[in-house]
Parts: sequence; structure tokens; C-alpha cells
Amino acid sequence: MSWRRHTGLAVRAMVRGDLAAISFMMFILLVVALSIDLAKWLDTVRARAEATDSPLWQVLFPYIGYRSTDIVTRLLTMACVAGGFVVTLLRHQRLDDVVLAAAGASPSLRLTALLISGVLLGTVQMAGENWLRPSAVKAQVAANLGDYGNRYHNTDVGTQWMRTDTRALRATVTRGPEAHLSNLMLFDGIDQPDLTFVLHAETVTPRGLRNVWTLKNVTIWEPGVSEPPDFEPTLDFALNISFEKLRWYGIDGYYLPNDVARVIAVTDTSEATPTAADAATALAVRKVAIFLPGIFAFLGVSLASLGTQGRRLSPFKLLALATVGYLAVVSVKVFWALGIHGVLSPMLAATLPALFALGLATLLQLYQAGYLPRPRRNTGSLP
Repeated sequence: MSWRRHTGLAVRAMVRGDLAAISFMMFILLVVALSIDLAKWLDTVRARAEATDSPLWQVLFPYIGYRSTDIVTRLLTMACVAGGFVVTLLRHQRLDDVVLAAAGASPSLRLTALLISGVLLGTVQMAGENWLRPSAVKAQVAANLGDYGNRYHNTDVGTQWMRTDTRALRATVTRGPEAHLSNLMLFDGIDQPDLTFVLHAETVTPRGLRNVWTLKNVTIWEPGVSEPPDFEPTLDFALNISFEKLRWYGIDGYYLPNDVARVIAVTDTSEATPTAADAATALAVRKVAIFLPGIFAFLGVSLASLGTQGRRLSPFKLLALATVGYLAVVSVKVFWALGIHGVLSPMLAATLPALFALGLATLLQLYQAGYLPRPRRNTGSLP
């Protein structure tokens, strides 16, 4: 039966080969990335262990676990391209495809093996993007370790400017569970020739209602009015900035928990913080994450197959093909950056590089199968 052929010994052997090659490439990338990271941050890890009177291993091993989760999530697609490329060259050297073809096996067996490998690796990628990496980064920040601890542990992010279509505000931002603003200056009516009013408040804390804040020691000026400014000890005021956005201010969307990212991704032109596109792109990436490893493993296999025609391998041709695979992986990050900055819609930014890689791999397979025209070789005239 067809389903037995597509789940038989040959397919299972190919799946094991794919997973072994990709795992090995992931291990190499992980070791290199961890070596670079520890060379920079090991002293801070050691200082953290001394400050908490803990053995070094009790701080170092959790830190390595946090970093490994982040690195695997980031580099799994690269490992899939490289692993698919390498395993195809190994199969070519062992004549595996020739043996299967002689036994009457169709190319669908190889595609089935790639599909199974892609589903397994896609599950890992999806878990990393949606749950494991945000949790690992949060724990690393809480422990104040490494680059993320250095960037995000400090809740005081200094004086920041935020603006909407009609307002601009400047305040000292404190993020985290106790998020608040201090030394607030708000300029209303920036879209008009003259400002509507100017407001100053010493402290700003959440009121408990959506976008409503409690301002203390408030001074309000009305331009063009000769009367002295108004003073209010406390004032409930809508600032067009949500508490969730302020709590996670300055933290990249990739590291936000899903529930927080959904709140921040709500598009609202009156919001003063430019983070909606970032969070929306992160959510879109997490939706398509399950497809990326399989697609890029398929691309790696297709590129290597193009360089394995005949028994001899062309190193320079394989190097050029490997460069194409690397550029395809880099394009994923480029398109995601376009989504983060609002140049592309989040779903387009998440799906276009995957569709491009899938289309390129499919064209290569059709070309090798003879369904696309090949360039004619000039053999010269016969004597």
C-alpha cells in the first residue's frame, strides 16, 4: 500500500538522517554562539554568583539554558538549510538515491521524509517562538544576566518623547510592574497653528481604567490666555498610552508573552508608543513558525541536489549554492525588520520570505526533474 511505502524503512531512515544532520549543525551553531556570548558575559555571571553567595555553576548553568533556548529559536532555520544541504551531499556520496531509484521508489518518498522532519522541527520552532524564548528571556532579565539583563533589567529608561497626531509628551519613563511616568510635559494641539494647552505633572500613575492616569501636582497653561496657569493637586486624565505598553516599554516584540503582545498589537492611531507594528509582527512570525524549518530544509536539499549532478562535485558551484541558502535565511530577518518598522504589514513580513524560499525550492526540484527547459550545450559541429 502507498501509505506503507511512505512510512517504511527507507522513509524512516531518511527522517533520521535529516534530523541527525540538522541537529549536528544546530549543535555547531549553538557551541559557537555560546562561546562568543560567554567570552563577553562570563565575568558578569561570575560577579552575580559572588553577589548572591552562590557557587558559579548554580548561576552559570541556568544562564546557559536561557541563552541556548534563545539561540536555538533564532538559528534553527539556518541549521535546517545547512543540515538539508549536508545530508543531501552525504546521500549522494553513498548512492542512496540511486539505490532507491533502482528499487522503483519515487521522489515522493524523499518529500514525505522532509515533511515529517519539517513537522517535528516546526513544533520545536513554534514552541520556542511562542513560549520558551519569551520565558527564558524573562528569567534572564529577572536574574540580571547577560545582554538581555543589561538591556532590560533596569526599569528606569530615562526621558522619552512620545507623540500622536495631536499630542506630544515628554516624561521620565519607569517600566515594569510598577510602571509610571514622572516630570511629564504634555503639549496638546501640535497639529494646529497654536497649542491648545501645555500640561506639567510631577508623577503619573495608572488609574485602573483604560488609558486613564492619575496626575499629581498638575500645572496647566493655555497659550494666548493672560490668566495665571491652573494648578490641580490630582487630576484623572486620558494620556493615550496604555499601562501594558508602558510596562513593557522598549522591550522588543520577540520577547513579549503572547497575551501581552496581543494587547500591544491592537492598532490605535491615538497611541503614543510606536510598538504596535513590532508586537503584531512578532505574533505573525509565531503563527508561521511551524512551517519555517520544513521549508528551509527543503530549500537546502534542493540547492545541494542542483550541485550533485553526476558523480563529481563542484566545490565552487556548491559554495555559490550554499551562499544562496544563506541569503535566503538572511532575507527572513530583513523582511521581519520591515514589518517591525511598519514598512510592510506584519503578515506579509512574516510570510513573504517563507513563500520565496518555498517557491525557489519548488522551481529547483522541477528543473532537476526535467519539467523546466534546460540551456542547450554547444557541442560543436561534427567532422
